[in-house]
Amino acid sequence: GTSDGTTFVDITDPREPNVLGRIETYTVSSLWRDIKVYNNHAYIGAEASGHGVQVFDLTNLRSLYGTDSRGANIRILREDAHYDEFGNSHNLAINEDTGFIYAIGSGTCNGGPHIIDIRTPAEPLFVGCFDQDGYTHDAECVTYTGPDAEFTGREICFLYNENTLTIADVTDKENIEQIARETYDDVYYTHQGWLFEDQTHLVLDDEIDEL
Repeated sequence: GTSDGTTFVDITDPREPNVLGRIETYTVSSLWRDIKVYNNHAYIGAEASGHGVQVFDLTNLRSLYGTDSRGANIRILREDAHYDEFGNSHNLAINEDTGFIYAIGSGTCNGGPHIIDIRTPAEPLFVGCFDQDGYTHDAECVTYTGPDAEFTGREICFLYNENTLTIADVTDKENIEQIARETYDDVYYTHQGWLFEDQTHLVLDDEIDEL
C-alpha cells in the first residue's frame, strides 16, 4: 500500500524483487491504505475521500511473473470491480471462514463495522452495520472456537474502539448483538489487538497511553 495506490511485487527471490505493476488510487492520495486478500482477490481500502474498495483478481498477475516494471515504465493495472457504498475507510478486516469484509472507520455505520458479503469475490454486496458502540479503529472477526461453549461456531468480532475492547456476535448480520464492552485503567486510545490461536486470550495495545 502506497500513498498513491497499490503496488504488487514478486518477492520469490527476496534479493531481486520484481515490480509486477500497480493500481492507482481510486480518487486522491492518502497515507492510510489497507489491503486484505480473500479467495485470490485483493480488497483495497483507503482514507482517501470517495475511495471505496477496489477489487483486484490476483490471478491476473500470473502472466506477469518473471517480468519487471519500474519507475516511468511501471505497468498500470486495472481493478476488476469497485465497491462504492462508502468513501473513506481506515481498515478492512476479513473473516476468511465466512467470506465477509468488516470495513471500519468509514463515514457509515457510525464509524463501526460496515459489513460486505464477498462470497462472490468480484461482486461485493452490503449486508449490514454494527453501529452500537461508535467508531472502530481496528478489528478481528473470527469463527469462534474458544473455551466459551455458548459461542462455539458463532461469528464473533473483537473491536478496538478507541476507549474499549468491544465484542459483538455478528452471525446474524441483521440482528448483531453486543456481547461485552471492557475498558482499562489509563485508557487513552485503544488501537488494536489480536487473539491467541486457542482464543483463550487476546493482546491489546493503546496507541498513546505512555504520554
